[in-house]
Amino acid sequence: MSEKLIAAAKTSALRLLSYRPRSTGEIQNRLSDKFDHETVGITIDWLIKNEMVNDEKFANWWTESRVRQKFLGSSMIRKELLDKGISSSIVNKALVNVDDNLNAQQLAGRMCRSIGTTDIKQFKRKLYGKLMRRGFSAGVALGSIDKVWNSLNENNEISL
Repeated sequence: MSEKLIAAAKTSALRLLSYRPRSTGEIQNRLSDKFDHETVGITIDWLIKNEMVNDEKFANWWTESRVRQKFLGSSMIRKELLDKGISSSIVNKALVNVDDNLNAQQLAGRMCRSIGTTDIKQFKRKLYGKLMRRGFSAGVALGSIDKVWNSLNENNEISL
């Protein structure tokens, strides 16, 4: 095993980590394109030992950023984390504090302004599709839509 090869793999891994935190699986997949299995394993072990990679911290960071920036539902975040190689037990811990109802209501409140319709069926259809694509369940989406619609009607923001 060449020390130069291991050093190159470590440099490559550190470059990946310089952009944003990464999961162990992400780094492993990216390094596997350039380096052999043994070199990748040594590099991953070195990153874990030096606390540069931690899947639990990454899952918490990813969850917080996806909720804060994109208002994603827990099912969409779960899919993303699993795709990044995070174990389901870590994913479950990271998603404990995600409140889909609150996130869906906030997102629906933001999105309703861009829909631009006073027809309730069209309003619900458009907003329902947007919420479903963000990973919210049907029940959560419909409940949020009803609350936003009622709020708009109460505040006379929509003329029927």
